Amino acid sequence: MIWRRFRKSAPNTDDWWRRADALADAPARDAVDRLEHDINPHPSADDETERQIEMIAGLGDLAALATSAALPVIPTQHRVIGGDACHFIAPIGIGAETEGTGKLFLTATRLVVMGAAGRAVPWHRVRRVSRDARELVVVVAGDAEPLVLRCNTYGEALAAGYIMRTLLASTAAASPARD
Repeated sequence: MIWRRFRKSAPNTDDWWRRADALADAPARDAVDRLEHDINPHPSADDETERQIEMIAGLGDLAALATSAALPVIPTQHRVIGGDACHFIAPIGIGAETEGTGKLFLTATRLVVMGAAGRAVPWHRVRRVSRDARELVVVVAGDAEPLVLRCNTYGEALAAGYIMRTLLASTAAASPARD
């Protein structure tokens, strides 16, 4: 018990993560810089520091994406995309318990998940998209369970979430009568 007094403990980073998550909803380059300045490396928390640095990189990319005039268009010849404009491609884990791996495509008309069982969901069926760390939770009308997509990095999760919400908003504006 006495040794606990001399052991250095890892810093509490809960406040840092709350601020990072809030920044993910309204990215701004100056706020990302302030958050980066607040990273406090600690020898007993190297993994936590690496996660924070990864989040900062993702937030920086998100701030740039959010200030661009239009969503990026990624050239692809993948057969599932067809003639759609593709805005995002990334490898993902599918399911809450790593049921499998696949690839996520976000096009102007639909969300496409390619894996053991391919799935395409038109944007008018998507009701909500939320992010928890590197996971995206997509609620689809008519589905009993949400679609859980695990991205490999915070940057991919942040960008995919932003692009999904942008495409959802443009779909809602184009056809306000959704079920």
